[in-house]
Amino acid sequence: MSNSKRNKDWKIPSRDRSIRDSIYGRGLSKLMNRIHSVSSIYILAGTLQILLGLTVIAVAILGYVQPLWLSTLLTGMASISAMAGFFLVYHTVSKMHDPNLLLRNAMKRVMESKN
Repeated sequence: MSNSKRNKDWKIPSRDRSIRDSIYGRGLSKLMNRIHSVSSIYILAGTLQILLGLTVIAVAILGYVQPLWLSTLLTGMASISAMAGFFLVYHTVSKMHDPNLLLRNAMKRVMESKN
């Protein structure tokens, strides 16, 4: 097989879908791509921070922490922690639906196909 024939075998015609385009497709692959992104780690961390903060607040309100000053201190710190968790989740979700995301992904695919 000649060298030019071998090189043509590796090229993908423009009318066919490339493998990279199918990765960014619909359904399960898109879900898995979002799960493995950094933003999913932020959402998980924010959710855990909210749950732990609300749990500490509930424990303090129910009276399982006996000295009143300690209960008040824990409630205040847990409230701040839960608010920070809410902000982290809100900020991450609002950035996930960025209107420039489609343009950014298209530019990324163009740069990858040039290399």
